[in-house]
Amino acid sequence: MKIFAEAKIDLPANSFAPDVFDLKSTGLPSSNFVVSRLRDGTVVSTYGDLVWDFSIYHPEKKLDPLNFKYWKYGEVTRQREQLVGEMKHVLFLIIWMRNKTPLSNGTLRNYLSVVNALAKYAEDESLTIKAIIGCPDLILCFIRKNPSGWLIETLSSLLRLLVLVNTGESQLNVSVVGEETLKLLYKNNRQYRDTLKQHAPIPTRIYSSIIRGLLAYLESWEKVADEHLDLVLECYHLRERDGNRLNYSSNIKATASNAFVNFITRKSDIFTIKTITAALTEVQRVSKLIIQVFTGMRDEEAQSLGFNCLEKITSNGQRHYVIKGRTTKLNYGKIQRTKWVSNFEGARAVEAAQKVAEAIYISQGITSIKIIELSNNAPLFISSSYFGFTGKPVATKYDQFGIACLYLKDLGKLLDTVPTIEAEDLYELEQLDPHRAWLSEEKFQLGAQWSLTTHQLRRSLALYAHRSGLVSLPSLRKQLQHITSEMTSYYAKGSPFAKDFFNNDKKHFGHEWQDSQFESASLSYIFNVLLSKDALYGGHAHWVEHRLKDKDGELLVDRKETMDRFKKGEISYKETIVGGCTKVGACNQIAVNWLQIDCLKDNCRHLVVNLPKLERVIKAQEKMISSLDITSVEYRTEISHLDVLNATKNKILDIQGEGS
Repeated sequence: MKIFAEAKIDLPANSFAPDVFDLKSTGLPSSNFVVSRLRDGTVVSTYGDLVWDFSIYHPEKKLDPLNFKYWKYGEVTRQREQLVGEMKHVLFLIIWMRNKTPLSNGTLRNYLSVVNALAKYAEDESLTIKAIIGCPDLILCFIRKNPSGWLIETLSSLLRLLVLVNTGESQLNVSVVGEETLKLLYKNNRQYRDTLKQHAPIPTRIYSSIIRGLLAYLESWEKVADEHLDLVLECYHLRERDGNRLNYSSNIKATASNAFVNFITRKSDIFTIKTITAALTEVQRVSKLIIQVFTGMRDEEAQSLGFNCLEKITSNGQRHYVIKGRTTKLNYGKIQRTKWVSNFEGARAVEAAQKVAEAIYISQGITSIKIIELSNNAPLFISSSYFGFTGKPVATKYDQFGIACLYLKDLGKLLDTVPTIEAEDLYELEQLDPHRAWLSEEKFQLGAQWSLTTHQLRRSLALYAHRSGLVSLPSLRKQLQHITSEMTSYYAKGSPFAKDFFNNDKKHFGHEWQDSQFESASLSYIFNVLLSKDALYGGHAHWVEHRLKDKDGELLVDRKETMDRFKKGEISYKETIVGGCTKVGACNQIAVNWLQIDCLKDNCRHLVVNLPKLERVIKAQEKMISSLDITSVEYRTEISHLDVLNATKNKILDIQGEGS
């Protein structure tokens, strides 16, 4: 029979465990019970501390405090002491008294967030945490006051953990609500999960505008980056030297360039060392978003990137960009390494963040060489609080560094530039999902500002970064052109690189990109073939007209049936220069002749020719031929191709004439 309980947490290799708990004890641990310690046995935190520092147990040795200070203002009162005691009791039970697999640091932080919310509510209502989680009526009142789907889901998980804890001692046990209430919470969780699956892709006009705004911000900062960083470091060293802020604050604006002043005051008219330092955090926030735009990373994946995350590869004269990181799920303290393909813009964003980070590390006496030595202990998005200009300076402990809080909601004026919803955006959403009542949802109203979330960036990239022809907006096609090519090369099924990138990570963005491939292709097929108002020609276009439509031109197949055929691999659709191709698998004609001359000659059964596209190709071909030597073989070849293109155009016009 066990007489001691060990902490059930992820313990990285060579780390030293907290104290074990004596199960013969009838009460909670004493205030000097060690909850974290260094490898040499040095005590880091004890049970009585207001903050349990678990940084030493973080798999990448990053700052990781479990903070029980749930209030923002005021002193510690007797009520707050009691609530903190309850919070620690709950955390103690799930860390030491469970018999299941260890919990990761991230999971513990999530549970503590819920316990923090319970403590705030308990203080406001003059209750205790134990009273709330043990009473169905009180727990439902708490949920009505805190309706966040994530919070309720995490609360449900926490309560089920506490149900499984049986200490055998009444003083240690915590009573929780019964199965009926837990089932009610579970039902709510299912609804929450369903809503997560309904993340709307961003309409192409708005999506392109968001990307353009982020890149414009980055470009404007790059022009003043050196001045920005030099000024902050100069002020930091002056303050460190004599602590007299007046030495640099009185003439700080007078010595700055107009471009730099304009960059800082674009958010507010205030130009001080505080706003200048805050702008560094904004640069980090924008850089993180651009990285997400061009990789599909989740928030936590981007936030946890290391300083040396960017890898540049040159192959066959082409430059490729890979960003290395870790997944959000940790495996018993072992890090699951992963990587994402990106493009030049994603690499630019990483390099901008590196410049900011390097300045912060320099302020802490850490050189570029030392940053490399720190490896994963050097986060890319290190907090600018280390400068100490926007609050109390953060102290560095054990070569571990805090990460900046880069919440989307804090983007300020830049977030205000996100476009408002126009009629064309709603039409696009209705075409993407005609069964969803978009106008019945408050956030999709005409004239309302688009409500941006980072998950939408992931969803939109997965849907639009394909060569399906779904994206017709020229600006967005140009913005996504390179990343689409890279993802097709690295993530496509059958790619020799895919396994190396996915590394058994079932939640890697590449899987979502693969899963969206059939959706993107089927939607493009529906819009550009089945519902197209343009004149179409070709073997497949003829088949659609005579097999899938009635005599009045109405479709005889529904949307779901079409999408199911794509999902099963019975049909495919790829955009081509003159229209599209429905051949499943690779088409050898496109590889040897980009104008699809043989397909046009033979009227291939997979061919779809779009008249406006064909006319644009003819104009481009005529312009190209005009620059050739009329006596050359190339001229004769291209003229013959032009003849085929014009012959196809004439056939389409003849068919149109017959039908009119």
